[in-house]
Amino acid sequence: MTEYLDGLNFLEKIYLMCAIFGGGFFILRTILMLSGIGDTDSDMDTDSGDLDHDHVEDIDHGDHGDHDAGLKLLTLQGLTAFIMMFGCTGLAFSRSTIMGSLMTLVIGAVAGLFAMWLVAKGFALMRSLQSTGTMRIYDAMGEEGTVYLTIPGDGVGKIQITISGRLMVMDAVSQDKVELKTGERVCVTEIISGGMLSVRTL
Repeated sequence: MTEYLDGLNFLEKIYLMCAIFGGGFFILRTILMLSGIGDTDSDMDTDSGDLDHDHVEDIDHGDHGDHDAGLKLLTLQGLTAFIMMFGCTGLAFSRSTIMGSLMTLVIGAVAGLFAMWLVAKGFALMRSLQSTGTMRIYDAMGEEGTVYLTIPGDGVGKIQITISGRLMVMDAVSQDKVELKTGERVCVTEIISGGMLSVRTL
């Protein structure tokens, strides 16, 4: 290993450090994100029925996330991807070709930018999938469910309902302004802004 390092010029050592540290941090961040520990661009708990207000607004106005379609290149994950690919590509071309330092810098930078674009594209795809998933609330229309938490005549309770094959607990109000007690069978009659359901007894 020492002999290998001794055979590298200053720029190649920079490439190597970028590849090691950028790659290591990128892999670590990816593992943390996949395990649910790292930060994500959007977090939505569909099982509990607490839908993100911004996503619900997108549904109500017919906007399927177009405002979020722009690629977010300058993220921590994107920057680490750039450093990793810049180092790997720059070192590979520097060691395997007779290209000058400037050319390897340009090629490394282009490869890094491409990696950033791929990461941003991946996050944009995940965001679009989440937005698509939010729209499944409309599948609740006409579905039957059970009152999970008593719904006051003039207040909000909760119902348990199956939407798109998933058992969910959703906020609900009584369409007829009458109290609906736990265990009663109800039918969804309307989707109210904010992800709330309007229901009536069967």
